[in-house]
Amino acid sequence: MNSELTILLVEDDPDAQANLVDILALDGHHTQVAGSFAEVRVVADHHEFDLVILDRRLPDGNVEDALPELAGLFPHAEFIVVTGFADIESTIAAFRLGVTDYMLKPVHPEIVRQRVARIAQQKQAEQQSRKEQRFIHQILETSEAFIVVLDLQGRVLRFNSHFTTVTGWTIEELVGKDYIDHCVPEPERPRLHEVFCKTATGKQSTGVRNGVQTTDGRIRHIRWSNSTLTDEDGQITSVLAIGVDVTEVVEAQDRSARDHRLAAIGQTVAGMAHESRNALHRINTSVDLLRLDIPIESDSREEVDSIARASTELQSTLEEVRRYAAPIHLHRESVLLHEVWRRVWGYLASARGDRDAELIEARCGCGCPVDVDVLRMEQVFRNLFENALAACQDPVRICVHCKCGGDDEILVAIEDNGPGLDNAQREKIFDPFFTTKATGTGLGMSIVQRIVDAHGGDIQVVDADDGGAKFKIRLSKSESALSTPCPATTVDADG
Repeated sequence: MNSELTILLVEDDPDAQANLVDILALDGHHTQVAGSFAEVRVVADHHEFDLVILDRRLPDGNVEDALPELAGLFPHAEFIVVTGFADIESTIAAFRLGVTDYMLKPVHPEIVRQRVARIAQQKQAEQQSRKEQRFIHQILETSEAFIVVLDLQGRVLRFNSHFTTVTGWTIEELVGKDYIDHCVPEPERPRLHEVFCKTATGKQSTGVRNGVQTTDGRIRHIRWSNSTLTDEDGQITSVLAIGVDVTEVVEAQDRSARDHRLAAIGQTVAGMAHESRNALHRINTSVDLLRLDIPIESDSREEVDSIARASTELQSTLEEVRRYAAPIHLHRESVLLHEVWRRVWGYLASARGDRDAELIEARCGCGCPVDVDVLRMEQVFRNLFENALAACQDPVRICVHCKCGGDDEILVAIEDNGPGLDNAQREKIFDPFFTTKATGTGLGMSIVQRIVDAHGGDIQVVDADDGGAKFKIRLSKSESALSTPCPATTVDADG
């Protein structure tokens, strides 16, 4: 704004009124006049003013009595009281009620102009400050970057709406809480604490990448630039973090690296299989001949059988690695997901034997309809159930919780009551050839991840409710079920 103000002059003396109007016009101010508080109330219905100049005594009352009402009528205006009957008590009372200035009659033109000019400058500065605040607010709220402000203890002070849009966290949920403990995946927290402590001492850090946990359990990969904010004295008051979502880039890089690894594994296994096929065939042929010559009751027969088992295991291992490295081609069909895991649990009846093992279900009333490759999805549940059975001591309790996660998603959580996974195991659980078992190829969970990824979903290790291992799978809902609302959740239990 410029230095011109819109002024309401409240004066019942025509000469004083005309004099003040002429003085204010010298600086280009726009003045409207009223002769009483009653006229002021009428004017207030139609106009806004930057400044109200009031005669202390008017025909229908004194300023001290009317100021609270006037402040409500003109909440953005400043007030100057003009009087020929000043006293200390009334002056103090007026200032307590919010009066900006006090002038004595007869008013001197230059004094009037100076005091009004000072108010105009103040108004101009306030408006410029509000303009800058609006500009900053618009940047904060429209930028497609994460903007987070933390205090020097790492607690959330504020963040922008884009952070809420992507992560689901609202400012009411996080303000005053430790950001790292609530929003950063546990394995990354020690590293992020170090970064925060260095930044809080004034050392700017750029290119820091870490995961951010969303409210629905996903992990977004964010690349941060961290700096500090200071007060008027240059003292650090808070940490400012500005981040860009690089999840798609990271996932593309991971897929590319995984494809390269798979290609290398496939070539290696193909060569191994070619070189080993004849040798394994000769071993199996020789074992068959030895079995003909060695009686069943002979001590040597056990050694021959051991050779045969070793040959079969090697052949099985080579075939498992070959299948892992081979491209996944899906043959989708619509199915209720609980039917798939129940069928797999039935397949494992002989493996469970007489163990005290129970499958506990909690699922949506819709049955969780999905379009999947049924054989591939059976393999997912088989691997997860077999791992749980191997890790848990009796009684074994495996919980499958399935629910609709919005309009187009199915969320499945599989949790056991075993010893769980430590941080190192959680980081490597999906790596090829990593295993916590004494035997096996370590490809089971890698295969699970590949199958889920091929379906356009994702699988994550999450914190278990009771200390066991817990995996959360996200799949797309069946196309035919997208427009059908999900009934209430039902709970079933199968042993």
